Amino acid sequence: MRRADFKDKMKTITILGSTGSVGRQVLDSVCAHPDAFKVVGLSAYTNESLLREQIEKFNPTHYYFPNGAVEVQSSLFDFLEDDKTSKCLSSLEELASIPSDIVVLAVTGIAGLWAAVATLKRGGTLAIANKETIVCAGRHLKFLEKKYGGKILPLDTEHSAIFSCLRGEDKKCVRSLVLTASGGALRDVPTSQLAKVKAEDALKHPVWNMGKKVTIDSATLFNKGLEVIEAMRLFEVEAKDVKVVMHRESIVHSLVEFTDGGMKGLFSVPDMRLAIETALYYPEHGKDSVAPLDLAKLGSLSFSAPDYDRFPCLKIAIDAANAGEGACIAVSAADEVLVEEFLKGKIKYPEIAIALSKVFAKFKKVGNVELEDVLGIDEQARKYTYSVIGVK
Repeated sequence: MRRADFKDKMKTITILGSTGSVGRQVLDSVCAHPDAFKVVGLSAYTNESLLREQIEKFNPTHYYFPNGAVEVQSSLFDFLEDDKTSKCLSSLEELASIPSDIVVLAVTGIAGLWAAVATLKRGGTLAIANKETIVCAGRHLKFLEKKYGGKILPLDTEHSAIFSCLRGEDKKCVRSLVLTASGGALRDVPTSQLAKVKAEDALKHPVWNMGKKVTIDSATLFNKGLEVIEAMRLFEVEAKDVKVVMHRESIVHSLVEFTDGGMKGLFSVPDMRLAIETALYYPEHGKDSVAPLDLAKLGSLSFSAPDYDRFPCLKIAIDAANAGEGACIAVSAADEVLVEEFLKGKIKYPEIAIALSKVFAKFKKVGNVELEDVLGIDEQARKYTYSVIGVK
């Protein structure tokens, strides 16, 4: 499709998690390209006031807001004309089922699982920023993608980069996938001082502006472990074929190593809009998604191996990747609990890795899990995690 024809093929978009960090950035891209995209669905979990603003601005046909949707609908939409009032749906799954060209899954945690399933079962395009859903059910989602003719497009920076590097390549010529990691907010804190780290310290990421959960995961590097599992599921490779390298500058977003020894990487300024618009415009490229990269002014780039003593959560996640789906589901669920309790001040920073290790040991022999059993394993792991840390 030529770009001149694109506005005649306007894409409709449903955004699950529109008030979160990724959801807001997707809406920024929609605003920047009003002739290319039309929002038809929005959802929020707790931020009613921002959802109200988004509905007023984008006027979608449908929305979802939990815990008393009738009251929310009344308070949100009394300013709209009756014939333009957005319809409140009963679940994320129902919202994902409405006609739209792209469903953006930007909710946090396992809550987006059945919405992802619903999207793919109708042959839709799923632009996914939700690591946990891919980690816990990626094999099943890839099956649905193939069975129903849908498409899964990664919306996070690293997997979007790999996706771009693999386009047009023969899979049998790929030796490994290389994920880069900035090291997060605590990368320069002496290990002897990590026990004193507070939530506000771990939330100060040196490069990226993200939600609280993923920012803490970036500090522990558990997010990179999740990304190893995510890469396995999305690109259907083994754990041994996915590598992690530290890269402080966050300019090289990921690389693909080929059997001839060559490597292909995606370089850009660290800006989430590139990954977002790669998905929204697929199979085209966006236009001026991010500022151009001036290599001459950039200077040198650094790379190094990860330190598993500093980042034990990364090692635990990789061990889970090798153990099987049950272990991956369990550590993903446990991490959600542990990060939440750390943010509340209920546990100390080092306790995240200690508890995560115990959960992995408990669930490492579970093996592969059927789709209908994913949430059951998730619930078991959460309960066990609370018992480990003595909360609830």
